[in-house]
Amino acid sequence: MKRTHVAALAALVLLATPALTGCFNGPRATTTTQATMNSGNGVATQKGAMHIENATLVMGPEGSGSVTLVVRLVNTGPATDALTYATIDGKPADIVFAGGASSDLAPGSTTGFGYDSDNRISLTSGFDVPVSNYVPVELGFREAGLATMQVLTVPPVGIYEGITPAP
Repeated sequence: MKRTHVAALAALVLLATPALTGCFNGPRATTTTQATMNSGNGVATQKGAMHIENATLVMGPEGSGSVTLVVRLVNTGPATDALTYATIDGKPADIVFAGGASSDLAPGSTTGFGYDSDNRISLTSGFDVPVSNYVPVELGFREAGLATMQVLTVPPVGIYEGITPAP
């Protein structure tokens, strides 16, 4: 092969490489940037020392108008805090701690609601939002203050099967 052929082949390979890399679409490509909106269930936020993790609204039985907030609260601060109130879609939600447990959230503790826990934050009636919609949720803490978020509604199937509001 002549030198000119080798040089032309090398130039062709160099020019073709960006087109053959597949998913490269520049520095603003979705494969190189993160979305700023919630991408599905499991919303997370933080207010003061309180981390709110994996928040999801599980719809109650069809026609019941009920919904249960599945969430994990983590107190990363040095002082005890407490969950004092909650609203779902602007309506006051019932907060039930299993077995009469205290609403106190000790430093370094994690407290689950809904999933794998008998603790509940729920509306037992009056909830009329379709599945797969984002709903405003507020959680009020004695020390950390008010945490607000938009939480996705999901049907009570799969891993959410059996999650119902507290009686």
